[in-house]
Amino acid sequence: MMDISAAELFKTYDLAAALVGKHPELASDFKAVQRQFDDKRNQSDASIMVYGVYNAGKSTLINALIGQQVAATGDIPLTNSINAYSWNNVTILDTPGVDAPKAHEKVTREQLLKADAVIFVANPSGAAEEEKTLQALVDILQAKKKLFLVLNEKDKTDVDTFTRLKNDIRIRLQDLAEAKGMQDVLGDIPIMLVNAETALRAKQENKEKLLQLSGFPALEAGLTSFINSIGSQHIYARLSGELSKFLDHVLLTLESNTTSETVRSYDSLLKKIIEQQQACRKTVFDEIKRQGKVMYQGCKSALHQDSGHAQPKIEALFIQASEQIEAVQKHEMGYLIQRFEDDVDSLEAAILRQSKTTAPGALPQAPVDQTSHTNTDTPEKSELNVETINQAIGSLSSLAKPEHVVSTLKLVKDWLPSVMKGIGPKTMEKWGAAVVGKWIPYVGPAITVISSLWDIFAEDGESKKAREQSEQHRREWERFQQEVEDFASTTAAQFEANASKLVSETLDPWFKELLDKVKASRNLAAQQDKSISETVFEVQQLSSQLRSFS
Repeated sequence: MMDISAAELFKTYDLAAALVGKHPELASDFKAVQRQFDDKRNQSDASIMVYGVYNAGKSTLINALIGQQVAATGDIPLTNSINAYSWNNVTILDTPGVDAPKAHEKVTREQLLKADAVIFVANPSGAAEEEKTLQALVDILQAKKKLFLVLNEKDKTDVDTFTRLKNDIRIRLQDLAEAKGMQDVLGDIPIMLVNAETALRAKQENKEKLLQLSGFPALEAGLTSFINSIGSQHIYARLSGELSKFLDHVLLTLESNTTSETVRSYDSLLKKIIEQQQACRKTVFDEIKRQGKVMYQGCKSALHQDSGHAQPKIEALFIQASEQIEAVQKHEMGYLIQRFEDDVDSLEAAILRQSKTTAPGALPQAPVDQTSHTNTDTPEKSELNVETINQAIGSLSSLAKPEHVVSTLKLVKDWLPSVMKGIGPKTMEKWGAAVVGKWIPYVGPAITVISSLWDIFAEDGESKKAREQSEQHRREWERFQQEVEDFASTTAAQFEANASKLVSETLDPWFKELLDKVKASRNLAAQQDKSISETVFEVQQLSSQLRSFS
């Protein structure tokens, strides 16, 4: 998984917010996402809350952590607001519990929405059996929040009983999680047994043995490790997931409001093009990174072997890496073209076939034998909803003639492979100027400096032995090694940066033109759905951007 850039994530969120601004009917569903992103913009640190079952000892646990009576405790729900407590330079929030009164539930829901991690407190005597408790744990995990489970015992629990209890809890969690399509959830949940009341008394009375018996030192160590594991990437992944869920919901809503099945199929085609664009870019940029590593290692090897003759080897590395990236890019673009042509063929056939059955005075047509044309070796050939198009194509006559729609599709299909013919030579010319030629002129002077240091170690055996005994030798060797490291790192970085820029200059306009042409054809098919389709397209692009983070 690639690291999520905070700047890119919040940029995507801002675009989504702007989209919602143009469609006020989406504002209500967007509020929850907005609160989470606004909260994280205002406070970038991880939000950690204590949550759990009524009377399980949430406040007592906080008191034990602090070492004094700071949170109110009692046999009735007392917490009706968010109270913040500082422990080990971390802010922990106390909230109403699972069984809180109705008046307190809103407070808990809002804080739980914004929390990055939850310390969940339960009574071990009923934790494995309490369906509501276990369901709350699964909901927390489903929301991609980190979970730390504390079993706060009132009576002493022996090791065997605790071991069986943990196993029972894990079995039930697996069952509930799998029912929601979640797997591999157990590794993210530390389960600790403690007597918080005993621990608080031990701290107040300064009784070390009693503190050890309470199990609290182990809990504090485990909790410290848990909190330290909550990095920015976990937080950004959670926010990205929340925004993705909202966008998926928007897509379903918009698509259900689209009146033309033909336009829906165009939208499906656009969605696949966007997804394939991301996949194409990822494959090419992964290859650029791989070639950057090859460049780094190759430069170091050439300079260590014989720096005086290293320049031709390094130039060859540049050319070889450029050709490899170019080959991967061509392969990915060729594959995308083939997929696109297959999908367009399916859409063309559906439109023309249905136009014959709906023409004035047309005789009923015999059912088309779909199976006779199916290639079982290529299950991905067509994913368009052909039958649904057949059922709804009659309405097309009031908007645009089927042959006009088909002609625009054919123009796009013919244009796509023809433009590929000129990309290869043009791109290779640019590689020479933008990548190889841009950095190679600096290789010579850099190698000259390195060679002057390398020559020191290319002496006869006696001189070399003498130098090895001197401090001067050590310092010169250190400089030589650092110069080689600097050169190899800078060369690889320069190659990656220039290669990435060139690939973007090639791919991005190509994809944009393809998308523009398909959109133009789609708009011809149904002008009345243009507004919805444009919004669908924007949402698809935002969703695709979020998927690239994962």
